[in-house]
Amino acid sequence: MKILSLSLLFLLAATVSQAQRRLHVPKLIELLTSTNIIENEAELLEKQQLAINYHNCRSWHLGVETSNIINFQTVPANCKDYVEDYLTSEQYRADSKTVCKEAYFYAKGLALKNDTVNVWIFDLDETLLSNVPFYAQYGYGTEKQDPNAFNKWLETGESPVLPESLHLYQNIQELGIEPILLTERYQELEEVTLKNLEAAGFTYWRQVLFKPTGSNTKISNFKSKERKKLVRSGHTIIGNIGDQWADLAKDSPGRRTFKLPNPLYYKN
Repeated sequence: MKILSLSLLFLLAATVSQAQRRLHVPKLIELLTSTNIIENEAELLEKQQLAINYHNCRSWHLGVETSNIINFQTVPANCKDYVEDYLTSEQYRADSKTVCKEAYFYAKGLALKNDTVNVWIFDLDETLLSNVPFYAQYGYGTEKQDPNAFNKWLETGESPVLPESLHLYQNIQELGIEPILLTERYQELEEVTLKNLEAAGFTYWRQVLFKPTGSNTKISNFKSKERKKLVRSGHTIIGNIGDQWADLAKDSPGRRTFKLPNPLYYKN
């Protein structure tokens, strides 16, 4: 009887073992590199001229804002409606307001020194002024555009104000902090840009620093270099706000940095 029981146990174990061998659970890499998926995705991506297709655009947006998704050339084509809805909704303003309120509360709680020039660095595009009207003509970032077309848009001087940033801009001056604008716009756009700023409600600044016309220096390197110059000349950078991580990266970023939302594009 014992011999029979043992035989049955061995038989059962062998059956389970064979069943496990037959049941193949694909690993993550195997799931992503399935032949059918590659062929279908490749055809789709070729049509859309995308590097990758994201099925959950809110998750894609989160990846962008947290700098987990970088170096993208365009917004995924299937996310056009999402980006349009976001940028034209109250949510965009609410998100921006939250960032600006935190920046103000931080600044208000500081005991500023009198033996230095206390300044706040502001980026310009998608921080103080919006270029959404331009990108709306190109599928809200889903379509590539000629860089000359963007420069022509800037030359119109019609970029609308981002109101939450304007409030922060005005409030930090009441605290005794001087605003300095640091932009990747070329120097050749200085005149039209300053007029645009004044028309939008930005009537005072300590300095506006432009990128040398024709320079190919990365934004992060250019801005880092300019901030170091400010610090060496006796300025204390109390805060720094921008819509790109490149605005806040590398040397002398400031005592604290604040990132505004922008799902339209990525710059480094």
